[in-house]
Amino acid sequence: MLNKNGYVPLYEQLRQQLRQQILNGTYKNGDMLPSENELMKIYSITRTTIRKAMSALVQEGLIQQIHGRGTFVSFKEVKKTIWNFQGFSTLAKERNETPVSRVLEHAVITKNGNEFLKLVRLRGMEKDGHITWMTLDESELPLALFPKLETNNFEQHSLYDILEKTYNCPPRHVNLDILPILSDDRTMDLFSLSTQQPLLKAQGEVFDDNGQCIETLSVVYGQQFTFKMAKTI
Repeated sequence: MLNKNGYVPLYEQLRQQLRQQILNGTYKNGDMLPSENELMKIYSITRTTIRKAMSALVQEGLIQQIHGRGTFVSFKEVKKTIWNFQGFSTLAKERNETPVSRVLEHAVITKNGNEFLKLVRLRGMEKDGHITWMTLDESELPLALFPKLETNNFEQHSLYDILEKTYNCPPRHVNLDILPILSDDRTMDLFSLSTQQPLLKAQGEVFDDNGQCIETLSVVYGQQFTFKMAKTI
């Protein structure tokens, strides 16, 4: 059900719940979702709220709306392997290296009356005393979900380990857009680039088991970072 007293708008809660049901296979590719009237009865919400949630799911490419027929799941899972998004610890272990983080910004900010932890970190690997900086991560996490999260030392402890062990809320799904960018003065300095270079940037949201957004995230990948992907066709 939806939390009508929470800080997350109702349309966003509905979007997250339906999104999770699509990702976990409750609704499979080609299945028809409940009608607007059915959703109004199930969740006791307005038609406007439902349409706003559906519009967001259409933009994500998870559903399609066919006039006169209904709303159908259009998400077909592609099995692929890509860098383990759960964190640097697993990646470092695979490479026999030590994960390193440098916190560039650590602050509590307010948006729409709600407090968030804003965390900006330069992340890399250390081996034989040499550090290779690999990503620039910018995260925002709601303190309503994670009270006192800002009191942690994120140079000494993994963010995702803290979410799992302290708050019992491990990240489970991520929805990212990946786009090419050119390095600017900041990234050239952080990644020790002598000239402007093409980089990759990922931005999006991280979700828990219940499909609730627990983090908005932006990651710039340095040139030392390599993606590997396999796709079944």
